[in-house]
Amino acid sequence: MHESVKLLKDLIGFRTENPPGNEQHIADYVKKYFKKHKIRFKTFSKIKGRENLVGFIGKGKPSLLVSCHSDTVPAGDGWKTNPFKAVVKNGRVYGRGAVDDKGPLACLLVAAKELKKVENELKGTLLVGCVVDEERGSSVGLGYLIKEKKIKPDFAIMPDVGESMRIIDIAEKGILHVEVVGHGKAAHGSRPQDGVNAISQLMKALLAIEKYTLKHKKHKLFSKPTINLGLIEGGDAPNMVPSVAKAVLDIRYLPSQSPRKIVQEIKKVVSGHKFVEVKQLLSIPPTEIKGNSELVKVIKKTTKKVLGFTPKTVGLSGATDAKALILKGIPAVGFSCGEHDQMHVPNESIKIKELGDFSKVLFEVVRGFLK
Repeated sequence: MHESVKLLKDLIGFRTENPPGNEQHIADYVKKYFKKHKIRFKTFSKIKGRENLVGFIGKGKPSLLVSCHSDTVPAGDGWKTNPFKAVVKNGRVYGRGAVDDKGPLACLLVAAKELKKVENELKGTLLVGCVVDEERGSSVGLGYLIKEKKIKPDFAIMPDVGESMRIIDIAEKGILHVEVVGHGKAAHGSRPQDGVNAISQLMKALLAIEKYTLKHKKHKLFSKPTINLGLIEGGDAPNMVPSVAKAVLDIRYLPSQSPRKIVQEIKKVVSGHKFVEVKQLLSIPPTEIKGNSELVKVIKKTTKKVLGFTPKTVGLSGATDAKALILKGIPAVGFSCGEHDQMHVPNESIKIKELGDFSKVLFEVVRGFLK
């Protein structure tokens, strides 16, 4: 059985659900692995007990970061086996994090061990990342490492997109959170005619937004922009007419759009509802790198050589750590093993064959890029 399977089984056994994280268990495990195979490394912590590790193989420029995260989403319900005790069955490994992101991390460790053996051949430096907090925004993980300039890679690969190595994520939609607030007048629940119901006002506005399609120009890598009603709250008690109600929309937008204009559009849609206001909260721009970059070319060529197929370049509606890197001027792509529909679900699993394949592909990609 491939070494990556043994590593993955060990990694699944560490309960690193985020929140709270508890990633230190994996940090200590990876440290031992690095020491065993004489891979030099540094540790970086913004918060005690949530240690980021970066291993270094080779020296000089260019530097290529390949980074996996050690946290997972909570296990949730619906599991047929213990989510934190790996089960090998029917050619697959089952357990929380099998695809996202402990399977890729196991493959990265195996590739790093093999690359250490040919370190003198590399013309540049591989940075092997084992980072925390990806599932909750990376503010103490890779985001912290990049923002605080703890590491400064020239290029990066994020093994966190699934699709069994058949896609290379080169673009990601923008993220915009918009708050819609309904205002009313409080009154006793037995006399609703004396008040103005903020929840009713908000509902009418949200129904109008739901029917609306945002203005945009088609993009070759992206599907159309989306609006998701992700959060709603209002009211203090069943026997009161609520005076305030709030909802937050999660909007994934295209390069042809801007947050300011999107907010203007939504304000116009709800303009007939005088008790409603619209506010912009979070905004993160879309990102994209060139589809013919050297890093993309090497990944395509290597995958074709090792596995017999060529991954296609795509844009994602979701966001990965690649976005944070690109926004700092570091060309980054998403490329990984495992089926995408296995992420964040009960009975998460990955094919054993893909673990071995991805270890080989990563090894050859790094060696081919740093030649």
